[in-house]
Parts: sequence; structure tokens; C-alpha cells
Amino acid sequence: MAAMRVLALGWEIDGPGVTQAEFASADSLASYDAVLVDPEPLPSLWESHATLEPDGVWRLHPGRDLGLARALDHLLSARRAEVEDLLLRGGGVVVVRVRPPGEGVEIAGSPPRRLDRYAFLPRTSLVSGPHHLGLPHGLRFIPRRGRDLALADEPHPAAPYLRALGPLGYEAVLVATLGAPLAAFGRVLATNRVGDVVAWDLAVGTGRILFLPSFPGASPAEMGDRLLPLVGALLREPLPVELPDWISGYSLPGEEDLRRDEEALAREREGLRRREEELGERRLGYDLLRALLAPRGSQGLAQAVQAALDRLGFTTSPRGAAPATALASSPDGDLLVRVALSLFGPVGPEEHRALLLDLDRWRSEGNGDGRGMLVCLAEPRLDPRRRGPQWAEAVGRGCRDHGLILTSAYDLFRAVRHVLAGGDPDEVRRGLLAAEGEWRWKT
Repeated sequence: MAAMRVLALGWEIDGPGVTQAEFASADSLASYDAVLVDPEPLPSLWESHATLEPDGVWRLHPGRDLGLARALDHLLSARRAEVEDLLLRGGGVVVVRVRPPGEGVEIAGSPPRRLDRYAFLPRTSLVSGPHHLGLPHGLRFIPRRGRDLALADEPHPAAPYLRALGPLGYEAVLVATLGAPLAAFGRVLATNRVGDVVAWDLAVGTGRILFLPSFPGASPAEMGDRLLPLVGALLREPLPVELPDWISGYSLPGEEDLRRDEEALAREREGLRRREEELGERRLGYDLLRALLAPRGSQGLAQAVQAALDRLGFTTSPRGAAPATALASSPDGDLLVRVALSLFGPVGPEEHRALLLDLDRWRSEGNGDGRGMLVCLAEPRLDPRRRGPQWAEAVGRGCRDHGLILTSAYDLFRAVRHVLAGGDPDEVRRGLLAAEGEWRWKT
């Protein structure tokens, strides 16, 4: 296709074929292939003229506003008509940068009319099964900042753009006022971790509106490098998003082979996804063991100790709601394990006393002669070979006197590393269970 013509309204973006303009003074939007709209500057058309009234609403009064209300009505009506022509007749693309709606303005009258940043969106009524969505009033933009963007439609041309700029974050999410799922009307491209829609591709007529996160902080050059290829890919698609039902009856020779190849590629992609998940699980296993050296808090240390004991042949399970205590069972004996993390100095005797209380409760429940073990990690910010004492002297004496096993997370890490290198886990486990007081890895 010929070089595309792109109009950027209020959106600082650099690239070939891009024309920068203001909302009020731009040429007809229908005369371009694509229009990129950042709605943030739109309220400047009325902010300096509206009056904040006692009910907390910014308001314009026709007849007392020097004709501003009428001019706004004419301008927005014209822009809406141009957007509708671009979408319905021109098969173009409108890209909207999703911003919080901000303070709108009410034009007094009977009935009053309300304008906000998104008043330029086309007026259309969409129906999908039992759901109905009316634009623009049926779509709400909720202020919500975050950087937890997750792709929901990977094969979409917008995926590289969203993946590259996702760390810059979003400022608002989209919802339907009547609670209809947005996925019923268009392709949800990205969500946050709780499922809010942050990027959405909506087919309108033969064109489409693309709602994309604001990605604050992106430079005009970076935005152009990432966004323009996406717009070009959408404009190169010869068919509309919504095809008529009858078109499936007009197949072409060779199309069935293409469909089989696409299905085979989809199966390969699914296989790669499962392989990635398997590799991720394996990586998680190694990361859990390395957390013996630098954990994510006490809970991370508890998970790491349980993973290490599992490698030594124990069967571990958390005990109670506290993450610091776990049960470790084996054919050679059972342990009640407590972990202790100290950020700036040796682990103190309070952890030893807590283990004794846990052990008394455990034995009172009929668990026989099971023993207790305290795993300590002090000063995790330092290299393990440069750390000071991992526990106070009183802890060492108390563990010896009460027959408890006392070890450091680093010694447990060294023992597991020996097992992963081919060492006998049974030998290591029996040596650990035979310890009285401090246990160190000697090999």
C-alpha cells in the first residue's frame, strides 16, 4: 500500500507520514488513514471558561459564555462525524491513549449536556448476544495506575508494542457501565493482575478503535518506532475484523493447506508454551534452593528450607499458619523445623525458646520422640563466606542442652549442592538426624 498518512492529535510522536495537529485546528480526521488521539489536552478547550459552582460541577451557561458552548458542540459534533466516516466508510484506525477522564464540563440546559476527554468518540450501539454497549457513554475510564500489565492476546500486532513499553505503566482501565464484558465486543489485548482491561481492540464498521495504555515517559521517537509499525500492520489487513456470515462459503484453492499449516503452527506454539512452563518450574526449583543464601524474607527462607529438606529425602509440610515452622518426615526420623532470619546480627535466644514451645506442643499431640531443628540465617546481605556468627552463644548452648539440631542455611545449601552433584541424600539425611547441637557440612 502507499505510505500511510497518520494524524497525531495532542500526541507527541515522531515518524514518517505523521502530521502533528491540535484538536480544534486539524484537517478533517476522515482524510487520514489513521488518527492517534491523546485526550489529555482536550479539557483545555473549556477549562479557563467554565465556572465551578456550589454543587462541585464545572459548568458553562449558554448566553453567558460568549458562544463557547455552541462552538464546543459544533466542534465535537464535527469531529465525531469525521471519526465515524473514518471507521465506517474509510476502514481506518483510531488509536486512543487511555487517560483518566479528569474534570469534565456540563453545558447548562434542558437537558444538560456533559463533555469530557472522550466526547469525540463515535456514537454507536453495539450488541453481542445478551450484552449491549453504547459508545461513548457506555464506556468508562477508571483512574488506576500500575505496571502489572499482562498480555491477553499474544498473536495480535499490538503485542510487541505492549511488551516493549509495558514497564512504563498505565494510568487508567476500561469498564462497561452496564457490566458487560468488554471481550464480548472486541479483543482484550492486555489486563492487569486483577483482570482490569488496559488495552482493547474494538471493531467499528470496517475500521477499528484501539485503546492503548498511556505509557507515560515514552519519548516521541520511541513511541513512533513502536506504534507506527503496529498501525501499519492493522492497515495492511484487507478484511474487516467482523466478517459477514456468508463469506465462509467462498473458499479458494490452497486455502485448506494454509489452514492446516496454521493449525500445525498453533500446536507447535502450544508445545513451546508448555516447554517454557516446564523450564520455568525447573528454574523455580533452583531459585528456591538459592534462597537459602538470600531469601525473600522469612517466608522465602521457610520455602527454601523445605525445598532443601525435600532434596535430602524428607517429606515436608507447613505446620499451622506461621510460615516459620514445618514438619519434615523420613523413614529415619521426624523433625519439627523452625527457620530464623536476622538481618543485622546473630539469631537470638528467642528463636530457640520459640522452637522449644513448638516442640512441646507437637509432642503433646502424640508425635513421640520427634526432634527439633533450628535453621538460622543472619546478615543475608553479605556473601555467605563473609558473614559473622549466625547465632548467639546462648542459642548454641540451649540447642545442645535440649538435644536440638542447630544449623545455618548456608551449611544446608552446601549439603544440597553435594546431593545435586551426585552425593547420597540418605547419608546426608542420617548425618543430620544424628547431630546433637550444631551441625556443619564438613565435605
